[in-house]
Amino acid sequence: MFSWKLLPGAVRRYGYAFTFKRAWNFGKVAASFGLSRLLRRDVRFGQPCVLMIEPTSFCNLKCPLCPSGNDTLGRARGNMDLTHFYHVLDQAADHVFLLMLWNQGEPFINKNLLDMVRYARSKRIPTITSTNVHFIRTPQDARDIVASGLEEIIVSLDGVTAESYLKYRVGGDFERVVEGIRLLGEARRDLGADSPIIHLQFIIMKHNEGEIDQARALARRLGADRLSLKTAQVYTQADAETFLPTDERHSRYRYDAEKLATKAPVVNSCKHLWYSTVVNWDGSVSPCCFDKDGRHSLGNAVNGRSLSQVWEGVAYRDFRNTVLSDRASIPMCSNCSEGLKDQFYNIENLEK
Repeated sequence: MFSWKLLPGAVRRYGYAFTFKRAWNFGKVAASFGLSRLLRRDVRFGQPCVLMIEPTSFCNLKCPLCPSGNDTLGRARGNMDLTHFYHVLDQAADHVFLLMLWNQGEPFINKNLLDMVRYARSKRIPTITSTNVHFIRTPQDARDIVASGLEEIIVSLDGVTAESYLKYRVGGDFERVVEGIRLLGEARRDLGADSPIIHLQFIIMKHNEGEIDQARALARRLGADRLSLKTAQVYTQADAETFLPTDERHSRYRYDAEKLATKAPVVNSCKHLWYSTVVNWDGSVSPCCFDKDGRHSLGNAVNGRSLSQVWEGVAYRDFRNTVLSDRASIPMCSNCSEGLKDQFYNIENLEK
């Protein structure tokens, strides 16, 4: 999920992405969202401004709360074909000002990932990816990433020691992660580049909630530019008891509720359905990244229809109207971070 806290900085940093077409599209989308909330029905002008494309749904780790890692993902696995990526991005290039290359799975498993980054850069579209870093193994790997034009790389680091890291990142290698981050920073310096931004992500859980200060110190030591303190998403009461931190300030859930419930009420609105969309590895379009299993597939952008046709189609319209009238009836929306101020990402810029 894109954090809108990043938007002002992204606009300043990624000025090369500005075009009048994209600015005009953003204005139309903002107006349509406002009208939709006012009229309580789907009004659409323009196309999505932010695009998430899933390079792969495979992962090398077995993280217990991740459907891709714990083998509960309710849709087929695969890697996005490069020609399909070109097809989707070509359709979106005039109006998208940010491309996120991840969803489920580890993006670097798709060997065409950096080709995707380079192609987006040729279209003046900034790219961000999110990784567990295990595929940044050599100085050349790191140099290739820096040279690709990737603007930001989010690195999963949910522990400051090998012991705490492995409690969640099952099958991972803490030292390899640390080395991968170091290699990225070194490559960036060697090439005289200021990107990609190295953004460490720390999911706060019961076993690591006492390590937040150490995580800040480690991030600075590794030369990271940003640190995100992120709340954990759980799906069952058993997960909650195992993983949620004891300090409720570090959780998106209410601890006084009889059943699992987020701290914010489920309101009949969601900006993501007007501003952004998700294209999975097989071209299927989901309303957002919380639709991990593809249960709300709205069409397919590589299988006979265009992305804009899906975006303007009946299925998308009906889904938006349901959100505007009865969002609580959609199970995934009851376990979503929308409306949770400072309870999804708390992003800190690290001083050098």
